Amino acid sequence: MNLLNNADKVFQIITCLGLIALSACAPASYQDQVFTSKEGNFSILMPGSIVEEVNTPIKGITTRTWTAIKGESAYTVARSTFAKKIAAEKIPKILHALSEAANKSNFVNGKKIAESSVMKNGYKCLDFTLTGVPSPSLQAESKKNSININSKLMYQRSLLCIKDNQAVEALALLPSSEELKSKGASFIQSLNLK
Repeated sequence: MNLLNNADKVFQIITCLGLIALSACAPASYQDQVFTSKEGNFSILMPGSIVEEVNTPIKGITTRTWTAIKGESAYTVARSTFAKKIAAEKIPKILHALSEAANKSNFVNGKKIAESSVMKNGYKCLDFTLTGVPSPSLQAESKKNSININSKLMYQRSLLCIKDNQAVEALALLPSSEELKSKGASFIQSLNLK
C-alpha cells in the first residue's frame, strides 16, 4: 500500500476507530493517570477513565486506540503498526499528508493554526493544531456520548510520530482555545515514546 497516496483513508481509519472508542466511553473520573501501553513503547498522562479499542488489521495496518473523556473534551492515543517499515526519507511527507487528512476528516472548512516538525526519542513527529466546526461524522459520534459539539468551534491538538513500521498519535479535541493552550499542551507534552 502506498501510504502517502492513501493518507486520507489511513487517517479516516485511525480517526474512525478512535471515534468508536469515544462513543463507547462511560462517564470519566476526573483523576489523571499515567497510562503505559502493554507493549511498553509509550506512556502518556490520560485524564479520566480510559476505554481501549483493540482493532484487527485493515489494509496492512493494525491500530489500537485508547480514549478518555473529560467534560466536553476527548483525549485519544493511538498506536498503529504497519505491515512494512516506512523509509525514513518518506516520513515527513507522510506526516504532512496525514495532518491534511485530519483537517479534511474532522472539520468542515477546518484551518491549520500551527504545525512544527520535531524529533522525539528517535521518532519523526509532526505537532499540529487544527480548528473548525466538527464534521458531521465527528458530531454524530460525539453525540452518542452525550457531548454536543454541533456547530461549535472546536480545537484539535495532535502529535503524530512515526518510526520504522509504527506510528503513535496523541490527540486532544477541545472546546476552547484556553483549554487548547493548557490541557491540550500538557496532554501532548506528556507523551513519552520509548
